[in-house]
Amino acid sequence: MKLLMQFLLSLKTAFWLFTAFILILFVGSLSLPGNLAFFSGIDETPLFPWLFAAGTISIIWWIYVMIAMLALLAVSTLFCTAEALLIRSGRQAFLLKLSPQVMHIGVLFIMLGHLLTASMGFKMDVLLKQGEVKVVTGNKTLLLQDVAVRKDRQRYDADWEAMLVWDDGGRTQAASLKPVHPRYVGQFGLYSKSVSIGPKKTALVRVCRDPGALWALLGGLLLSAGGTGFLYGKYATGSAA
Repeated sequence: MKLLMQFLLSLKTAFWLFTAFILILFVGSLSLPGNLAFFSGIDETPLFPWLFAAGTISIIWWIYVMIAMLALLAVSTLFCTAEALLIRSGRQAFLLKLSPQVMHIGVLFIMLGHLLTASMGFKMDVLLKQGEVKVVTGNKTLLLQDVAVRKDRQRYDADWEAMLVWDDGGRTQAASLKPVHPRYVGQFGLYSKSVSIGPKKTALVRVCRDPGALWALLGGLLLSAGGTGFLYGKYATGSAA
């Protein structure tokens, strides 16, 4: 048990894990050029469902190794943070001691957010024709009511809008989508990818559920706050002294 604690609390552990992580990432990246078609879906599906569906361990083994290394880094960070917070220090050094731990907690929240999204996220592209209803997942459906396209002086598409109806088990909600104006309905985000007005109006809509987004946002805020606190404690307090 003592050896395990020494391993988890050692800075050398984090250093060698980072080094091994980079090496595995490099080795794995060498397989990408020869398997572009195989890896093409990794950006269109949450990571874990894609891994389980891929099935070809000989090509994706390095991704599993990277996940295991990230898990070890997360555990090591958690133990180091807990140990640092339990050690008492003087009030003058409190900010310098606390700020790095806040940053560590922020990183852990970011990792948790990505883990939740990779395991429980949802991503689907839905091609809709005007008046058509399509099932997204479960009892959730999308209906395309209309499409509007605004052209510039050169007759190029300058802007567009897709008018949709989201139905969640009988609870309907209108959603108007533009290229940079997504809509959020419950846990799902709706994004307009493209539209067409002829010969029949159509819209390509991406539907996403990102359960880890708030955790990642919280982690980013804690990371920023911890960094700001560390700089303040190091320089402002030092100059005042």
